[in-house]
Amino acid sequence: MKIGYLFIICLIFNFEISTIAQTSCDFIKIVRGYQKSVKLIEHPGDESKVPEVDSMSFDINIYMSLFNKIKIDSRKVCCLIGRYDNRAGGPLLYAKNRNFNENKYISGKISEARERIDSTISQNIRKYKRDNQSENQINRMIRFYESLKRSYDRTYALIIYAEDPGNKLCNNLIPVDSREGYLQYLFFNQMGEQFALYWHSYYGEKTVLCNKMDVEYFISKERKESFEFDENKIRDLLNFDISPTVELDSTNCTIHWYELYTHAGIFKNTYAIERKYPFRVKSIVSEQIATISPKFMY
Repeated sequence: MKIGYLFIICLIFNFEISTIAQTSCDFIKIVRGYQKSVKLIEHPGDESKVPEVDSMSFDINIYMSLFNKIKIDSRKVCCLIGRYDNRAGGPLLYAKNRNFNENKYISGKISEARERIDSTISQNIRKYKRDNQSENQINRMIRFYESLKRSYDRTYALIIYAEDPGNKLCNNLIPVDSREGYLQYLFFNQMGEQFALYWHSYYGEKTVLCNKMDVEYFISKERKESFEFDENKIRDLLNFDISPTVELDSTNCTIHWYELYTHAGIFKNTYAIERKYPFRVKSIVSEQIATISPKFMY
Protein backbone atom coordinates (compact mmCIF):
# COMPACT_ATOMS: atom_id res chain seq x y z
CA MET A 1 0.00 0.00 0.00
CA LYS A 2 2.75 2.44 0.95
CA ILE A 3 4.65 1.78 -2.28
CA GLY A 4 1.50 2.25 -4.34
CA TYR A 5 0.65 5.43 -2.46
CA LEU A 6 4.13 6.88 -3.02
CA PHE A 7 3.93 5.94 -6.71
CA ILE A 8 0.68 7.88 -7.07
CA ILE A 9 2.18 10.88 -5.25
CA CYS A 10 5.19 10.83 -7.59
CA LEU A 11 2.91 10.67 -10.63
CA ILE A 12 0.90 13.64 -9.42
CA PHE A 13 4.07 15.62 -8.59
CA ASN A 14 5.66 14.92 -11.97
CA PHE A 15 2.41 15.76 -13.75
CA GLU A 16 2.23 19.07 -11.88
CA ILE A 17 5.83 19.97 -12.83
CA SER A 18 5.22 19.00 -16.46
CA THR A 19 1.99 21.02 -16.58
CA ILE A 20 3.66 24.10 -15.06
CA ALA A 21 6.59 23.86 -17.48
CA GLN A 22 4.24 23.54 -20.47
CA THR A 23 2.06 26.42 -19.27
CA SER A 24 5.14 28.59 -18.67
CA CYS A 25 6.54 27.95 -22.13
CA ASP A 26 3.18 28.58 -23.79
CA PHE A 27 2.95 31.90 -21.95
CA ILE A 28 6.51 32.92 -22.88
CA LYS A 29 5.94 32.09 -26.55
CA ILE A 30 2.71 34.10 -26.67
CA VAL A 31 4.32 37.17 -25.09
CA ARG A 32 7.45 36.83 -27.20
CA GLY A 33 5.31 36.57 -30.33
CA TYR A 34 3.50 39.79 -29.46
CA GLN A 35 6.78 41.54 -28.69
CA LYS A 36 8.16 40.55 -32.08
CA SER A 37 5.05 41.88 -33.82
CA VAL A 38 5.55 45.41 -32.48
CA LYS A 39 6.83 47.72 -35.19
CA LEU A 40 9.10 50.72 -34.93
CA ILE A 41 8.53 53.83 -37.02
CA GLU A 42 11.87 55.15 -38.21
CA HIS A 43 12.69 58.34 -40.06
CA PRO A 44 15.73 57.62 -42.26
CA GLY A 45 17.39 60.71 -43.61
CA ASP A 46 15.82 63.04 -41.05
CA GLU A 47 18.12 63.36 -38.05
CA SER A 48 15.73 65.79 -36.38
CA LYS A 49 13.31 62.90 -35.74
CA VAL A 50 13.86 59.84 -33.58
CA PRO A 51 12.16 56.42 -33.87
CA GLU A 52 8.84 55.80 -32.18
CA VAL A 53 6.73 52.77 -31.32
CA ASP A 54 4.02 52.18 -33.90
CA SER A 55 0.77 52.57 -31.96
CA MET A 56 -1.05 50.53 -34.60
CA SER A 57 1.04 47.46 -33.69
CA PHE A 58 1.16 47.95 -29.92
CA ASP A 59 -1.73 48.30 -27.49
CA ILE A 60 -0.62 48.32 -23.86
CA ASN A 61 -3.96 46.95 -22.65
CA ILE A 62 -3.74 43.98 -25.00
CA TYR A 63 -0.11 43.47 -24.03
CA MET A 64 -0.84 43.50 -20.31
CA SER A 65 -3.78 41.11 -20.78
CA LEU A 66 -1.24 38.47 -21.83
CA PHE A 67 0.10 38.61 -18.27
CA ASN A 68 -3.10 37.19 -16.86
CA LYS A 69 -1.59 36.20 -13.50
CA ILE A 70 -0.40 39.66 -12.51
CA LYS A 71 -2.40 42.80 -11.89
CA ILE A 72 -2.00 46.49 -11.21
CA ASP A 73 -3.69 48.67 -8.61
CA SER A 74 -7.10 49.67 -10.01
CA ARG A 75 -6.28 53.31 -9.20
CA LYS A 76 -3.43 53.26 -11.70
CA VAL A 77 -3.08 52.87 -15.46
CA CYS A 78 -0.31 51.36 -17.57
CA CYS A 79 1.52 53.66 -19.98
CA LEU A 80 4.32 53.65 -22.54
CA ILE A 81 6.81 56.30 -23.58
CA GLY A 82 9.62 55.74 -26.06
CA ARG A 83 13.17 56.55 -25.02
CA TYR A 84 15.01 56.89 -28.33
CA ASP A 85 17.77 58.88 -29.90
CA ASN A 86 19.51 58.53 -33.27
CA ARG A 87 21.68 55.64 -32.12
CA ALA A 88 19.70 53.49 -29.68
CA GLY A 89 16.50 53.17 -27.74
CA GLY A 90 13.54 51.19 -26.55
CA PRO A 91 10.22 51.53 -24.73
CA LEU A 92 9.68 52.52 -21.11
CA LEU A 93 6.59 51.10 -19.41
CA TYR A 94 5.30 52.96 -16.38
CA ALA A 95 2.28 53.35 -14.12
CA LYS A 96 0.51 56.57 -13.22
CA ASN A 97 -2.38 57.38 -10.94
CA ARG A 98 -5.66 57.98 -12.73
CA ASN A 99 -5.87 61.45 -11.17
CA PHE A 100 -2.26 62.32 -12.08
CA ASN A 101 -2.07 65.86 -13.47
CA GLU A 102 0.17 65.02 -16.40
CA ASN A 103 0.09 68.44 -18.05
CA LYS A 104 1.11 70.16 -14.82
CA TYR A 105 3.96 67.70 -14.28
CA ILE A 106 5.23 68.09 -17.87
CA SER A 107 5.06 71.89 -17.68
CA GLY A 108 6.99 71.89 -14.41
CA LYS A 109 9.78 69.63 -15.68
CA ILE A 110 10.20 71.63 -18.88
CA SER A 111 10.35 74.89 -16.93
CA GLU A 112 12.96 73.47 -14.53
CA ALA A 113 15.15 72.29 -17.40
CA ARG A 114 14.92 75.55 -19.31
CA GLU A 115 15.70 77.58 -16.19
CA ARG A 116 18.86 75.49 -15.75
CA ILE A 117 19.83 76.26 -19.33
CA ASP A 118 19.22 80.00 -18.84
CA SER A 119 21.39 79.90 -15.72
CA THR A 120 24.15 78.09 -17.63
CA ILE A 121 24.00 80.66 -20.43
CA SER A 122 24.31 83.53 -17.94
CA GLN A 123 27.28 81.90 -16.20
CA ASN A 124 28.99 81.19 -19.50
CA ILE A 125 28.49 84.75 -20.75
CA ARG A 126 30.26 86.10 -17.65
CA LYS A 127 33.06 83.58 -18.08
CA TYR A 128 33.44 84.28 -21.80
CA LYS A 129 33.67 88.01 -21.12
CA ARG A 130 36.26 87.50 -18.38
CA ASP A 131 38.28 85.47 -20.86
CA ASN A 132 37.86 88.16 -23.51
CA GLN A 133 36.01 85.83 -25.87
CA SER A 134 34.59 87.44 -29.00
CA GLU A 135 30.94 88.28 -29.50
CA ASN A 136 30.78 85.62 -32.21
CA GLN A 137 31.93 82.96 -29.76
CA ILE A 138 29.41 84.14 -27.16
CA ASN A 139 26.59 84.11 -29.70
CA ARG A 140 27.58 80.64 -30.91
CA MET A 141 27.44 79.38 -27.32
CA ILE A 142 24.02 80.96 -26.80
CA ARG A 143 22.67 79.41 -30.03
CA PHE A 144 23.89 75.99 -28.90
CA TYR A 145 22.11 76.18 -25.56
CA GLU A 146 18.97 77.68 -27.08
CA SER A 147 18.88 74.72 -29.47
CA LEU A 148 19.35 72.34 -26.54
CA LYS A 149 16.51 74.04 -24.70
CA ARG A 150 14.11 73.03 -27.47
CA SER A 151 14.80 69.35 -26.75
CA TYR A 152 13.10 69.68 -23.37
CA ASP A 153 9.59 68.69 -24.36
CA ARG A 154 6.74 66.38 -23.37
CA THR A 155 8.75 63.24 -24.16
CA TYR A 156 11.67 64.47 -22.06
CA ALA A 157 9.41 65.06 -19.06
CA LEU A 158 7.61 61.72 -19.32
CA ILE A 159 10.91 59.84 -19.62
CA ILE A 160 11.96 61.38 -16.29
CA TYR A 161 8.67 60.26 -14.78
CA ALA A 162 8.88 56.75 -16.27
CA GLU A 163 12.46 56.21 -15.10
CA ASP A 164 11.58 56.92 -11.47
CA PRO A 165 11.75 53.50 -9.73
CA GLY A 166 8.45 54.18 -8.00
CA ASN A 167 6.74 54.68 -11.35
CA LYS A 168 8.27 51.81 -13.30
CA LEU A 169 5.48 49.45 -14.29
CA CYS A 170 7.43 46.39 -13.14
CA ASN A 171 7.48 47.87 -9.62
CA ASN A 172 3.72 48.43 -9.58
CA LEU A 173 2.55 44.91 -10.37
CA ILE A 174 1.09 42.31 -8.04
CA PRO A 175 1.50 38.62 -8.89
CA VAL A 176 -1.07 35.98 -8.14
CA ASP A 177 0.42 33.89 -5.32
CA SER A 178 1.11 30.87 -7.50
CA ARG A 179 3.88 29.39 -9.62
CA GLU A 180 2.40 30.86 -12.78
CA GLY A 181 1.92 34.24 -11.12
CA TYR A 182 5.53 34.55 -10.05
CA LEU A 183 6.89 33.31 -13.37
CA GLN A 184 4.86 35.93 -15.24
CA TYR A 185 5.97 38.55 -12.72
CA LEU A 186 9.65 37.67 -13.21
CA PHE A 187 9.31 37.57 -16.99
CA PHE A 188 7.82 41.05 -17.00
CA ASN A 189 10.47 42.27 -14.55
CA GLN A 190 13.30 41.03 -16.77
CA MET A 191 11.86 40.98 -20.29
CA GLY A 192 8.79 43.23 -20.25
CA GLU A 193 10.43 45.97 -22.32
CA GLN A 194 12.15 43.66 -24.81
CA PHE A 195 10.43 44.96 -27.93
CA ALA A 196 10.77 47.78 -30.44
CA LEU A 197 14.50 47.99 -29.77
CA TYR A 198 16.54 50.28 -31.96
CA TRP A 199 20.05 49.88 -33.35
CA HIS A 200 22.69 49.70 -30.55
CA SER A 201 20.08 48.60 -28.02
CA TYR A 202 20.06 45.17 -29.67
CA TYR A 203 23.29 44.51 -27.78
CA GLY A 204 21.07 44.12 -24.70
CA GLU A 205 18.37 41.98 -26.34
CA LYS A 206 17.40 38.94 -24.28
CA THR A 207 14.73 36.30 -23.84
CA VAL A 208 14.09 32.95 -22.14
CA LEU A 209 14.84 29.64 -23.84
CA CYS A 210 12.06 27.11 -23.38
CA ASN A 211 12.61 24.05 -25.56
CA LYS A 212 14.69 22.36 -28.26
CA MET A 213 13.14 24.47 -31.01
CA ASP A 214 14.47 27.62 -29.33
CA VAL A 215 17.96 26.11 -29.10
CA GLU A 216 17.93 24.86 -32.69
CA TYR A 217 16.92 28.28 -33.98
CA PHE A 218 19.81 30.02 -32.28
CA ILE A 219 22.39 27.65 -33.79
CA SER A 220 20.81 27.68 -37.24
CA LYS A 221 22.73 28.31 -40.46
CA GLU A 222 21.26 31.81 -40.70
CA ARG A 223 22.59 32.69 -37.25
CA LYS A 224 26.06 31.32 -38.06
CA GLU A 225 26.38 33.86 -40.85
CA SER A 226 26.13 36.73 -38.36
CA PHE A 227 27.24 35.30 -35.00
CA GLU A 228 30.04 33.25 -33.51
CA PHE A 229 29.10 30.91 -30.67
CA ASP A 230 30.08 27.79 -28.74
CA GLU A 231 28.03 25.44 -30.88
CA ASN A 232 28.90 22.26 -28.98
CA LYS A 233 27.99 23.80 -25.63
CA ILE A 234 24.71 25.08 -27.04
CA ARG A 235 23.96 21.71 -28.65
CA ASP A 236 24.38 20.08 -25.24
CA LEU A 237 21.20 21.87 -24.20
CA LEU A 238 19.28 19.67 -26.64
CA ASN A 239 19.87 16.79 -24.23
CA PHE A 240 18.10 18.51 -21.32
CA ASP A 241 14.71 19.83 -20.40
CA ILE A 242 15.45 23.55 -20.37
CA SER A 243 11.95 24.75 -19.56
CA PRO A 244 11.72 27.06 -16.50
CA THR A 245 11.27 25.49 -13.08
CA VAL A 246 9.43 27.20 -10.24
CA GLU A 247 9.70 26.36 -6.54
CA LEU A 248 7.67 27.82 -3.69
CA ASP A 249 8.50 27.93 0.00
CA SER A 250 6.89 29.86 2.84
CA THR A 251 8.63 33.17 2.05
CA ASN A 252 10.05 33.04 -1.48
CA CYS A 253 9.51 31.78 -4.98
CA THR A 254 12.66 30.50 -6.69
CA ILE A 255 12.78 30.35 -10.48
CA HIS A 256 15.47 28.73 -12.62
CA TRP A 257 15.57 29.34 -16.36
CA TYR A 258 17.95 29.61 -19.32
CA GLU A 259 18.35 33.21 -20.37
CA LEU A 260 19.55 34.08 -23.84
CA TYR A 261 21.37 37.34 -24.49
CA THR A 262 21.28 37.27 -28.28
CA HIS A 263 24.55 39.21 -28.62
CA ALA A 264 26.41 37.90 -25.56
CA GLY A 265 25.60 34.32 -24.55
CA ILE A 266 23.37 31.83 -22.77
CA PHE A 267 23.13 31.84 -18.98
CA LYS A 268 21.44 29.54 -16.49
CA ASN A 269 19.97 32.04 -14.04
CA THR A 270 18.26 31.65 -10.71
CA TYR A 271 16.04 34.32 -9.16
CA ALA A 272 14.24 34.60 -5.84
CA ILE A 273 11.01 36.59 -5.50
CA GLU A 274 9.58 37.57 -2.14
CA ARG A 275 6.03 36.33 -1.67
CA LYS A 276 4.89 39.52 0.01
CA TYR A 277 4.78 43.16 -1.00
CA PRO A 278 6.85 44.72 -2.55
CA PHE A 279 7.70 41.35 -4.20
CA ARG A 280 11.39 42.15 -4.54
CA VAL A 281 13.33 40.20 -7.17
CA LYS A 282 16.87 39.08 -6.41
CA SER A 283 19.36 37.39 -8.73
CA ILE A 284 20.81 34.40 -6.87
CA VAL A 285 23.04 32.57 -9.38
CA SER A 286 24.11 33.29 -12.95
CA GLU A 287 26.10 30.59 -14.75
CA GLN A 288 27.32 31.23 -18.28
CA ILE A 289 26.68 28.22 -20.48
CA ALA A 290 27.99 29.55 -23.79
CA THR A 291 29.23 32.73 -25.39
CA ILE A 292 27.71 34.42 -28.42
CA SER A 293 29.49 37.19 -30.32
CA PRO A 294 28.23 39.18 -33.30
CA LYS A 295 30.46 39.26 -36.37
CA PHE A 296 29.32 42.80 -37.07
CA MET A 297 28.99 46.18 -35.41
CA TYR A 298 25.87 48.30 -35.31
